[in-house]
Amino acid sequence: MSVRVLTVVDALKLGGAETLIAQLGRVSADAGIDLSVLSLHGRSPERSKLEPLLRESGVEPEYLGVKRTLDVAGYRRLVALLRRTRPDVVHAHLEMSMTMAIPAARRAGIPVVGTFHHVHRPLSGRASGRERLAVEIATRSDAAIFVSQASLDSFAERYRRGRPVPASWTVVHNGIDLDYFTPPPGGGTAPLPADLGVDRDDGPVVTILAALRDFKGITHAIDAWPAVLARQPAARLLLVGSGEQEPALRAQVDRLGLAETVIFAGMRSDIPDVLRGSDLTVLPSIYGENLPTVLMEAGGCGRPVVASDVGGIADIVADGQTGLLVPPGDAAGLAAAILRLLDDPDLRERMGRAGRARMEQLFDARLWARSLYAVYQKAIDAHGRVAVTA
Repeated sequence: MSVRVLTVVDALKLGGAETLIAQLGRVSADAGIDLSVLSLHGRSPERSKLEPLLRESGVEPEYLGVKRTLDVAGYRRLVALLRRTRPDVVHAHLEMSMTMAIPAARRAGIPVVGTFHHVHRPLSGRASGRERLAVEIATRSDAAIFVSQASLDSFAERYRRGRPVPASWTVVHNGIDLDYFTPPPGGGTAPLPADLGVDRDDGPVVTILAALRDFKGITHAIDAWPAVLARQPAARLLLVGSGEQEPALRAQVDRLGLAETVIFAGMRSDIPDVLRGSDLTVLPSIYGENLPTVLMEAGGCGRPVVASDVGGIADIVADGQTGLLVPPGDAAGLAAAILRLLDDPDLRERMGRAGRARMEQLFDARLWARSLYAVYQKAIDAHGRVAVTA
């Protein structure tokens, strides 16, 4: 039985949650999911970057052109679209989409689920109100999905303290397409994309793939870098991503005299090639991490990991087996862990192989798709509807 699922997302940016949808698209048919994707925001250079990856996976996205969460005209257009297309299930990802799409699906008489992709963190003002509204609405859907136990527990502590966790709340781990994120042929490392201007023969490459935002803790990795260079002077630190912290991070790099060894690569869509060309991947977040996709991608590509032990990171990284976990905000600990791996190629190779095996066992997108199919079918059954055969 094939289930027709309309996935609704705020915008088609190259964020962790959004890129996961493209990966799901590559394997969804194998799990009996006929996937379509709708962006609430309209097309724009910043909000359409995921479109080529979706097309590669066989999905042609649509755009609703909504400008804000409480867009009455946009809500009506969404209800009309759902009544016209009649998907078997609507799956809303992220706060804005859940707040708009779940009531719209209810009004159209269509089963609906929503997914939270983050660990709760203290908020204030409008941001706090928006999250509380999204939680209340998602709780009334057929399933409110959290992608790690750490995420569900954090929301329960904030919004359900002293009360039972709602029956609609459930944990479903994300996964990645392990046919797309693969180790270099024959092991070792591969050449990096030429436009990065980094020659693999010059020395080891340590890569951070993350939005340049405060909670990612990249400032601590930069603080750790002089200690790394003291023992590995040819090493390069590759920062892949963009964000509001970039000016401050560039100033920090200049202040520490690291401009020749720290490379700001910006946003990229060739992440498998970047990972395969890196010796190891670092994620130095200080809070707010849920189930970081980049660590799954690193494992899929056979890269060992150094990461902070926060949120759901330990669900992905087996400390001492597939990577090394350090306390958040510990620059000295980051330097020591990075050097332990850079100094020992055999250890990097063993951890990389173990990381790939762990991803195959726990985080293959096909496992994720089958888990989602079970959630969708349960939602359909609760509405007394039958999935349409492809």
